[in-house]
Amino acid sequence: MSHLPALRLATLLLACDGLAALHLAGLVGDAGALAAAVAVAATWWNEPLRDRVNAVPGLGRGLVLIAAIASALDLGYLASSTLDGLVRLLLFLLLYRLAMRSAVRDLRDVAFLAFFMLVAAAPFTFGVGYLFVFLAFLVLGTWLLMLYHVAVESERAMGRLDPPTAGLGRDLLGLSLGASVATLVITAALFLVIPRIGQAALTLRLHAARMVTGFSDRVQLGSFGEIETDRAVAMRVQIPEQAVVEPERLPNLRWRGVALDTYDGHAWSAARGERSEVWRSSTGQFEIGRLRARGPVLVQEIYLEPFGTDMLFAAPRLLGLSLRANAIVVDDTGGVSVPNAAARFRYIARSELESAASGRGAPLDAATRARFLQLPPLSARVRELARDVTAGTRGARDAAEALTSHLAGRYRYTRVLRRTTALDPVEEFLFVQRSGNCEYFAASLAIMLRTLGIPARVVNGFQRGEWNPYGRYFIVRLLDAHSWVEASVDGEWVSFDPSPRGDTEPGGPPAAVALYLDALRVRWYRYVVSWSLQDQVLAAVRLHQAVLAWRLSAPELRDWRALPRALAVLLAFVALVAVLLVSRRRRPGHAAGARAALPRFYARALWTLGRRGLRPHDGETAREFARRVETAVPACAEPLARLTAAYERVRFGLRPLTLEEAAAVDQSVLELRRRGLALRPQ
Repeated sequence: MSHLPALRLATLLLACDGLAALHLAGLVGDAGALAAAVAVAATWWNEPLRDRVNAVPGLGRGLVLIAAIASALDLGYLASSTLDGLVRLLLFLLLYRLAMRSAVRDLRDVAFLAFFMLVAAAPFTFGVGYLFVFLAFLVLGTWLLMLYHVAVESERAMGRLDPPTAGLGRDLLGLSLGASVATLVITAALFLVIPRIGQAALTLRLHAARMVTGFSDRVQLGSFGEIETDRAVAMRVQIPEQAVVEPERLPNLRWRGVALDTYDGHAWSAARGERSEVWRSSTGQFEIGRLRARGPVLVQEIYLEPFGTDMLFAAPRLLGLSLRANAIVVDDTGGVSVPNAAARFRYIARSELESAASGRGAPLDAATRARFLQLPPLSARVRELARDVTAGTRGARDAAEALTSHLAGRYRYTRVLRRTTALDPVEEFLFVQRSGNCEYFAASLAIMLRTLGIPARVVNGFQRGEWNPYGRYFIVRLLDAHSWVEASVDGEWVSFDPSPRGDTEPGGPPAAVALYLDALRVRWYRYVVSWSLQDQVLAAVRLHQAVLAWRLSAPELRDWRALPRALAVLLAFVALVAVLLVSRRRRPGHAAGARAALPRFYARALWTLGRRGLRPHDGETAREFARRVETAVPACAEPLARLTAAYERVRFGLRPLTLEEAAAVDQSVLELRRRGLALRPQ
């Protein structure tokens, strides 16, 4: 294949690589990516379409004008975000340039458009798949630039586009791979020096990829039923290795989100209580809670997927946060929200986990107590059930535990939700259906606690998820969405979970390969996408500590002086033998290097004579070897003499052979080979 078809092939592959990047980022759907890839492949035979368009005067300019007007309308009115409109414009320009190309420089424009596609996809691609797309672009782009240079120089020198130059040869492709590796090494060095600045381009795409109910200010009972079978990942919660307690052994571990305090008979909602902005403290973190020293402190590094909420999730009780935001919003129920979408992708939370140790806090004031005791008109049998179950209990904690055990032991968990009466949803759950999802269990417990004068609220969040041992983190999916209750006991909010949910994940646990690939994805995001200035400084500090540790252990080398003399002599003898063996092995390598420095035609001549036992001696010059061959084999004297003269001109005269001389030398090598076939080994 000559260099021009190879250049076209590299261009089409580069365009497909850009399409793959857009698809990974979710900017182009499956059908759109497939259609665009087919269109790109079809442009290999672009000449008929280009000729038909050019045959009609003004048709090409008219198409461009129509496309410009359509793009303006798309960007201004039709596109759901600015970036979506720009991506569609990029796709049009790419296909138009491929279909209407007529010169080599048009292929170069396609390479630039593919590069812009990778740039557009970069802020939205957090998986390790982008690494392979980038590596493919690096190799294909380097190969394309080399072929483009060859094509341009051929046009200038020979006046035609298709000279007999190998475009897919091992030399050119190997050179492009080598240049790609060198570029990657330089890029890696710059990566360690330059920190990331965050997902600044997210503002170009304001709409969320999906909206999930259950984590807003108002939640209808049964809303989790839509997502409890969705295996999409909601977040990943990584636990540092320095954790005091093994995370997978922590009981009742949950990730708290939004707290709901108002019930209207059909839905729970969050009243507009006190909300305040919290700014960074002098330590660079957001201080939220006060340490009580009653439970273990758990540090969590959370990677939150965008699923339509601005809430932050963490284990209760939250003490502090570290994230890329200037301020956060904290409500009076402990919920934390961040309007900045880029800041929610990764954050670090510190929580003091709940423990069995009882404590006393400040009692609720009258207004707050009335807020968490609010109830709509209820059926009398709901109140009677709460009193019957808690008869004989002492205190709020015993009553809450009795109600929790009653619901968990006598009611069934199910995701199949259906209404068969016009009763209040909670009343129907308690006395008719006697089965429901976690929301019905939590709502029933909170209502019955309030009928007993115990302040309570419903909390929506997630269960712990599945532990990934390869990355030391929990994989929390949408199907792990969960509701439980927080009740005020002795002035403190304590969690109670009445839902007998158990393990309801469909399909069983993921395979080890899936867990390993997911851990690789997290490492890619953590150490590539989200590499920050703080990480850069920490890496430098760790390197400095490692150097200091090595310097402190260096004096231990003095212990070698205490070795027995016989053992020291033996080690010295072994080292001397090793040096001698290495030096002997290197001599043939030097000889091979010397032979490699010979002109190719003379090396072929020596190989032909060597097969018959005629080889130069050490220290023997080319002329001396030629005279020895003349004496031993007179038939080979004439062609070898011509080759020896050419060798001396090239090797010592530093003058390359002309085309006529090169042809004559090749003829002499063939003649020497023909005459050498009649020789017998010496």
